[in-house]
Amino acid sequence: MLHNSYSMQYYTTMPRKEGKSTKKPAKLSKPRNPAIFRFIDFFVRTGEKITGSKPLVVRGKDGRLVSLALQRLPVEKLETLSVWFLARKKNLRPLIGTMLSQNVLEELEREMNKSFFWKDIDMLMDQYYPRKETVSLWKPFTYKDINDMKEEVARAMRKQ
Repeated sequence: MLHNSYSMQYYTTMPRKEGKSTKKPAKLSKPRNPAIFRFIDFFVRTGEKITGSKPLVVRGKDGRLVSLALQRLPVEKLETLSVWFLARKKNLRPLIGTMLSQNVLEELEREMNKSFFWKDIDMLMDQYYPRKETVSLWKPFTYKDINDMKEEVARAMRKQ
């Protein structure tokens, strides 16, 4: 008899307290910058058009990088930079992080010193986005624009 009383086990759960909620409160989301989404969409569409395959977008990282770049450059200049990157740097992976890397931006500065650079940019923009579709899509960027963007991205990378 003693043996049987020890073998009986109770498999019950404790009653829940109704006062506390187990759900986490909803976070207040930051207002989203539509220029970030506009640029990422442009980069993907242009990547498909130029390289023939859809570029990979790294969620979170690419958005932060584009946000930092947009603090220094308007979205139109960043779009011009992406067309140059995707058309002229085919040996590199078509990623936003690669496009905004220190080495690529230094290469861009060296290319800007060449006399035919802006003619080349104009030709690329006309080739992939003819003017009859978009009259003023591309905007020229300056050395100051590129340096400011490099500094901003480098500062953000050091913080991580």
